[in-house]
Amino acid sequence: MNKNIKINHGLITIIVFIFLFGLVIYLLGNTNKTYVPQTSTAINTRDVKTYSSKSMKFSIDVPDRFHVSDAVDKLTLLDNNKEINIIRNGTDYENISDYIANFDARRNLIASETKRTFIDGNEALSRLVEFPEENSKQKSYYIYVDNWVYILSTSSESLFPALDQIAQSFRYNP
Repeated sequence: MNKNIKINHGLITIIVFIFLFGLVIYLLGNTNKTYVPQTSTAINTRDVKTYSSKSMKFSIDVPDRFHVSDAVDKLTLLDNNKEINIIRNGTDYENISDYIANFDARRNLIASETKRTFIDGNEALSRLVEFPEENSKQKSYYIYVDNWVYILSTSSESLFPALDQIAQSFRYNP
């Protein structure tokens, strides 16, 4: 009788092991299936050019449909009277969180959909910003590099996907 209990215990252990192994494989397989790439907003890499701003020390990939206007302190990307602006602010803050806290404290704004990330290995943050006094809304990226904060923004919702792609292509060129 003792021998039968050992055999049943071993059989149960094998069945439990096979079940757990199958469960892990199933869960890992379903995790990958939940990812949905956003191909509809991607910019065709054949239709972009790399633009370098020597005065602001960065480069970005710009869709061909944009006209670039580069001033000393501002880069403007124009597409049919809609624009994406890129500015650079110097800061004594050590990180993006402190910069944003100060930025927000000095303005009347409502921020939403805030996402922290890294772009080109640098601290970055994206968010929607509403300015109630101006009755305007914009999407902005803030990229912190060597005591500089680059702000890429647009108030044109139709340019939000292009802004996302351009921001992700940002490269600091010291």
